[in-house]
This record gives sequence, structure tokens and C-alpha cells, in this order.
Amino acid sequence: MQILPYEKYNGQLGVRISFLVSDEEKAHPGSVKVASYEAIAKRAKRYPGFRLKEGKGPGNEALISWKAMPYEWQSACRDMLGNPETEYNALEKHFILSAEAKTFYDRFQFDNDEYLTSEQKDKYTVNASVLEAVLRLKSDRLAQRRSRGGNSKGIWESLRNDVVAFQDNLKKLGYTTHTLPSSVKRLKIRINEFLKFKYESLIDGRHNNKNAQIVTPEMIVLWQNIFAGQKNRKPTYIEVAMRYEAFLNGDLEIINNSTGEIFDRDDKAYRPASESTVYSYQSAWAQRSVSHAIRSGDRQKFKSAYEPWHKLMQPQYAGSMISIDDRQPPFEYASGKRMWFYNAIDLGSEAFTCWVWGDSKEGIIEGFYRQMVRNYAAWGLNLPWELEGEMSLNSMYKDNLLQNGAMFQHVRIEANNARGKRIEAYYRPLRYKYEKDEIGWLARPHALSEANQAGPWKKVQLSKDKIVEKAFRAIERWNNDLHSNQEKYPGMSRWDVFMDNQHPDLKPINWAGILPYIGYETESSMKLGRIILQGKHRVVGYEGEVATGEKLINIMKRIEGKQVVVRWLDDHQGNVLKSLVYDRSGNLICELLGDLGYNRSVLERTEGDERNRELMSAYSATVQGYIRSNTQEVESITIIEKPKTTKGRFVIPDLQKYEAKTNESEVLPPAEDMPDVNYSTKFNTSTASRF
Repeated sequence: MQILPYEKYNGQLGVRISFLVSDEEKAHPGSVKVASYEAIAKRAKRYPGFRLKEGKGPGNEALISWKAMPYEWQSACRDMLGNPETEYNALEKHFILSAEAKTFYDRFQFDNDEYLTSEQKDKYTVNASVLEAVLRLKSDRLAQRRSRGGNSKGIWESLRNDVVAFQDNLKKLGYTTHTLPSSVKRLKIRINEFLKFKYESLIDGRHNNKNAQIVTPEMIVLWQNIFAGQKNRKPTYIEVAMRYEAFLNGDLEIINNSTGEIFDRDDKAYRPASESTVYSYQSAWAQRSVSHAIRSGDRQKFKSAYEPWHKLMQPQYAGSMISIDDRQPPFEYASGKRMWFYNAIDLGSEAFTCWVWGDSKEGIIEGFYRQMVRNYAAWGLNLPWELEGEMSLNSMYKDNLLQNGAMFQHVRIEANNARGKRIEAYYRPLRYKYEKDEIGWLARPHALSEANQAGPWKKVQLSKDKIVEKAFRAIERWNNDLHSNQEKYPGMSRWDVFMDNQHPDLKPINWAGILPYIGYETESSMKLGRIILQGKHRVVGYEGEVATGEKLINIMKRIEGKQVVVRWLDDHQGNVLKSLVYDRSGNLICELLGDLGYNRSVLERTEGDERNRELMSAYSATVQGYIRSNTQEVESITIIEKPKTTKGRFVIPDLQKYEAKTNESEVLPPAEDMPDVNYSTKFNTSTASRF
């Protein structure tokens, strides 16, 4: 059952401590891990109000006040868990506008054959839908607390707070606001009336016309409390009937642990009832399912017994959907030590398409998604359309890589739901058909079939490399075996179906949505239109095409001569599979391609060399042409500085300064009118005297 990180208590918002601590044994898989449990406990003792609510045992854990938390903690919670101040209300998860209520109120007629008005229909439908959401939330919280040994103290107060705060959520969802009571007492009365008279109870005055029932709602609630509300005790139906009879006779008292109130045996709602009556009501599905949700210690068994399963048809195409999950092959490399694998299986073809391994789960998920991209790129295929998986390891990617449209077009991630992952069903035949005959195979401790139970021989431990080899061999055999639907794919193996029956509408790999999260990061710079990656000069472009013309100029305007960040992923051989260039602000600029080299010798050039030569010529010509065209647009100019008109205060005496004359210019006579002048001085023009 999903545990929500935020909870309101006494009108204040709190964060469950399991979503804050870094201690592995105490932390929720989605914890932001801001501090250790001990550090948080010390802070709670040091600062009053830091702890909003004490933890009263499992399922009723402590709440840390949102307002009292440091800003860094709040920021981390917003990033990983969402902003509770604008997004969170526990009822929203359970709220669905009731189609049954809508139909009831659309068809309802008063005794005078009049129908409800449109406003009444909307109000009653929303009120009924909210009450149903409250009941689902109450059941959810009770099951969550009781399954961990907690109690129901404060649950009605929290439900009231959620109901009051849900008005804003209804407005955001586009519905009219509800008119439900804002007090705990009146809300409980309204819910009891709703349980008793259903949708008619919300129509003013209609629920008072019902005849008294032999078994009252109060009796059913008390039986339910006796059956499932006792801590560390699981009575039978007969014991419930006996204790109820003793309660009526005054031989025992029953106390509500949440409120401290004693149930009043003199209340007319509590009437005598036979064992068969108690049994018939407690064994009915409505009561039994709730009771077992509280009493059951095995969540998976409870889900299989009470949660309806969907009949899902197998996809008809490969690539439509993959299912992923972790797995420990049944072999040990040391006492109690087994390798961890993370696998993906294509549901249409039944073929395993990705597998990574390690001593532990740490870091395995990042390598898994990198390997998936490498595999599909090497096979020349697009990534699958849809992915289903579990929350624990994938929580770090739920808001980026695993958002719809990033790596996959649709993603479904579930917490603690084995039935929600189809790959789980394939692990059983993988274990018993393909691995069982291998040396060192381990039986399950509680296998039902005798053939699958451990034999009398001693356990054999294998090296890690040997375990990986056996896992590879099992996957290889699996993929090469015939597909289960031989009527549709006669003679075709699972791998044949995977390679030959890909869905035609799969999308190309969205590298911009993948590389920022699972790609490697390298800092570089652009010089003369080239960027160095892995020691090689590379050119830029878009979608595999070298940029020329205006596209190349636009790129160079942004990053030529500047530092850039290259995010890239390598292929199976370690070569660059795909690389993208970002500026220092994180903005995507272009794609980085291989350098377009070609043979210096004309004689030895291939068609590829000629193509690279032409591209590089265009690449270089683009830059040179841009420079030339812009050079020609630059006009030749002369700059004349105007003299300053202010007079300086510093003066050197007797220093002659040029002063402009204001006299009119003098006109000289023509040269022929000038008197003859006899120049007697001779000038030596010889260069001999200069050396």
C-alpha cells in the first residue's frame, strides 16, 4: 500500500520521518535522506515545535513540521516528493467523481414527481464522491496503521482536515465545492448516514423516512472493531459474538482507544444478535475485506485474495511494452550471498532485451538504462513505447528520465505490487526450466512442489564470473526458444519475433531527454568550428547531419571560443554513440559528430572520403564566406576628436600656447607677379656623403 510523504495533523502540514532519514533500516525507499534518525531526534528535543506529532509505533510514525524544517530540507522534499503547499491533499488520490451517484441524482424524483435542479445534482454528486473518497482514505490509513501494529488515534481529525482543505482541490479540478460538515462529530454522523442510506441520505429530509433496521450500523461497526481493532489479537467470528454478548450483559467494557470513550451498552443502537447474525455480517465481503486489510500481515496474499485482477492481453508487437525488475539468480558465491541482476523483457516477443549485474543494487539502475540504449542502438531499433516497473530503484528517475516522452512514451511505476509487473511471471520458468539443472542451483526455502525443494546434497558455491556466465546462458537459451504463440509465429523463436515484428509506430530515440540523466559529461570548448571529445576533433550538426550555411553560423555565434558541456554515451565498443553540446547555462545547442577526415592522396580516396571532403569544404567555406561578407560591409571611416572647451586651472608661466587668430586671411599675389629671387645656395644631391 502506498505511503504518502505528507500528512496534516491539527491543521498543520507535516512530513513523515521515514521520508527524511538516511538510515537504511528506517528510511522509506523514496526518502530524501537529509539527515540521520539520531540527528533528527536531537533536533526535535532541542527545538520545540520541530516535531509535529510523536511516533506511536509502526504505522503511526512521527511527523516533522514542514514550517520548522530548514530551507534546504524543504527544497530537497519539493524536488523529490513534490510541493505539499500547492499540490498535496490525501483525498485527491482517492477522489473520483462517482458515476453511480451522478446516475442516481439524474434520475431521482420527489414524491410530487419533480426532479432535482442542475445545481442540486452537482452538489449532491460532489458530496457523495467526496464521502466515498473519505471512506477509501479511512480504510487506507487504517490498513496502513494496523498492518504495522499502530492504532487509529487521530484518524478522524486528519480526515476532517483533509475534507476542509479539499475545497481548493475541487476548484482546481473544475468541480463545485462540497457542503460537508467541518466538525469531526458532524462529519462522522454524515458518514454513518451515508453508509446506512447511501446517496439518498444527502438529499434533505429523505433519510428520515426509513424504518428501523434489526442490525444497525453501530452494531456492524462495533463487531468490526472487535474483530480487527484489537492490538496483537485476531479473534474468530464466534469470539466476536461471545464478546458482543458479554458487552450487552455488562460483563466487559469496550473502550475506543482513539477517543478514550466507553461504548454505551444502553444505547438503543446495540441490540441482541445471534452468532449466525454476527457471522453473516462479518463474513460478508464488505466487512471481511476491510478486516483482513487490517489483520493481514502478508500484503501480497491480501492483494491476491481481495484485489480484483485485470485480464490483460499480450501485446501483438515487439517494442510496444517492456517489463523490468530486479532478480537474484539462484546461485551463491558466498554463504548467503547472491548476485543481483536487473532485467528487461519485451512482452510482445517474450525476449529478454537488457540485463546488467552487480554484487548489490547500488548503481545498478543507471547502468541498466545506459545498457538498454546501447543495445537497442546496436540492433538498429527504436526504444520501446511503454515501460512498467517498480518504484524502489526507479524513484530517482520518476521526475526526469522516466517522465512520459523522455525515454519512453508511457511509463507505469508501481510501489510494492508484484502483480503489476509481468516480468515476475517469466522469472519462474527461467528458474525452474533453464537454471534448475545447473550445478549450484538453490531451491526456494518453502517450495510447495517436492521436485523444487532442496535435496540432501551439500550446497555448492560458485565464483561471481561463473554465476554471470550461467545467467547469460539461461537468457540465451530463453531467447532462442520458440515463442509461446506458435499459431501466430510458427517456427519463430522469441528473438525472431523481437527482431522481425517491431511495432511500426515506435518513436526515434529522444537523445535530448536521455543524455542529461544517464549520459557522461565532459567539458570542452569550440575552436574554429570544432570541439574535442575523447581526444578527437569533431564537427557539429543536427540529427546526424553536419551543419553548414546559416545553421553553422548560428551555432558558432553562440559557442565559438567558449566553454561548453558535452553529454554523451558510448556504445558496446567504447566509441561515442551519441553526443550533445550544451552551453554553460544548460541550454542544448547542437549535436557533436565525428570529424570528417579523408585521405590526403587523391588516388586512394574512397566514396566516403570524397563525401567527407565535400562536407568539410562546405563547412570551411561557410565560415570563410561569413567573414568575407561581413568584412565587405564594414565602411572605412575617420574619427576626429573635438578639442576640449574647458580651461584647465593648472598653468605654467611664460609657456607659449597656440591661439587661433581671428584676422581675415591674407591673399598673396600670383607667382608671376612676385619679384625675381636669385637662389645662390647649391644643394648637394649626391648620396656618397651619406655612407
